[in-house]
Amino acid sequence: MTEFERQLLVGALFAIVLGIRLLAHREAGGLFRDQSDGLRREGGWFIGIMVRVVFLIGGLVGLAAWVVSPSLVPGSVAIPPWGHGVGLVLLETGILLLVWVHLALGVHFSGTLHLRDDHRLVRRGPYARIRHPMYTSFLLIFGGLTLLTSNVLLGGLWLASQLWVLGWRLPQEERSLQERFGAQWHNYHRQTGVLTPWW
Repeated sequence: MTEFERQLLVGALFAIVLGIRLLAHREAGGLFRDQSDGLRREGGWFIGIMVRVVFLIGGLVGLAAWVVSPSLVPGSVAIPPWGHGVGLVLLETGILLLVWVHLALGVHFSGTLHLRDDHRLVRRGPYARIRHPMYTSFLLIFGGLTLLTSNVLLGGLWLASQLWVLGWRLPQEERSLQERFGAQWHNYHRQTGVLTPWW
């Protein structure tokens, strides 16, 4: 696969990811619905917004610049062709999992740690075996993008975003769900893995 073909492929697949997310926000009530309580749970408005700005500007703008011309983004490294193949498999697997996640969540999806008044514990689709399959999908997507772009700067930004998600947001999310669902959450917690069915 030539570099130009990788640019087209990465651009097309990431456009699909953005489309999936926008449709999911629409299904759940709109991109700009009030989720102020979710931002408070994430550490407050400043942290919640700054984290998004850093990763949105760094990750999305950086990726868009790479799609236009890889030389615009520093951090390029040599990766063998089979590494690009692995990246493509990871990215496509992550996209399929993300679709499955959003089909299972429906209106219960939120971009922050927001629980609706009528929120229920989703246990269908990938949630039957994994408590946080959306985070798993993003680990696959970002891992795939890192290999396909062969760029350690972009990969580092995506890794940093996931470290924040797994180190800070995931524990807060589990705490919120435990507070809301009590014994139901405890039983679900015992029967599922965090990011995979086995862990």
